Amino acid sequence: MVAYFTSSQVQSSAQTRLSPSIKIIRIDLILGVALLLLVFLSLCGTAMTYRSGNATLHRIADLLLFEEERNLPTLFNFVLLLANMGALAVAAACAFGGKDRWRWHWFSLSAFFLLLAYDEAAQIHEGLNELVGAIVNTGGFLAFAWVIPGAAVVLLMGIGFSRFLLALPRRSATLFVLSAAIYVSGALGVEMIGARLWAANGWDNIAYSFLATVEESLEMAGLIVFLHAILMFLAGPGGTLQLEVQRSAARVGAYRCEGEAASTVARRSGDASAR
Repeated sequence: MVAYFTSSQVQSSAQTRLSPSIKIIRIDLILGVALLLLVFLSLCGTAMTYRSGNATLHRIADLLLFEEERNLPTLFNFVLLLANMGALAVAAACAFGGKDRWRWHWFSLSAFFLLLAYDEAAQIHEGLNELVGAIVNTGGFLAFAWVIPGAAVVLLMGIGFSRFLLALPRRSATLFVLSAAIYVSGALGVEMIGARLWAANGWDNIAYSFLATVEESLEMAGLIVFLHAILMFLAGPGGTLQLEVQRSAARVGAYRCEGEAASTVARRSGDASAR
């Protein structure tokens, strides 16, 4: 189904612009292969770090290891977060254009992913370890104390977005929950196991390096699944996404979205008019 989301500023002289069509399966394939390649390179980096005494190989490994910061895996994770933020922003624009009930939920999710992208670049959450550790006696699985407020955020978002999830089409809601479960299992679950290992043996060992690879891989896999879910929500069963924007001389006048995003808003608009 197709819906047109039109504002009062649309004039008869508005020009229509179509975005290139996007096959979502191609995006899935590219991102999936990139993730597998990064995992392989990180494991190679682990081997170079702990099986070689060559300083040059160690410097190369630092660019590949998932437990290191500001390297190739960090860049990929940052790009994934921005891609999800952008896809959510498009869904929010469609929702606002159609005055959908859940438009602020879409906007909030987009803003949250922008915050996650900033945190990935600045590593703000790691600064919480000392702050939380000064308040709560942590150790063992909670040695990385930031997981405590992190778990609280997950719980609050689960409660705050529960009705939003129930309002989504079943396929989209299932994929949203699945992607969140994958992401959180890495970001919090494996992170806590890594904290226990770090507290006992430090971070400079093969076991911790392997756990870090598992943790980051789960996070990236969750982001890929979530991006797939958002794009499929926008595109619908055909798996091809295309947006149409009508512009007047001054501003955007209308949005055209295809897929579940359009059908959901159109259905709700019809219900509202019936009332």
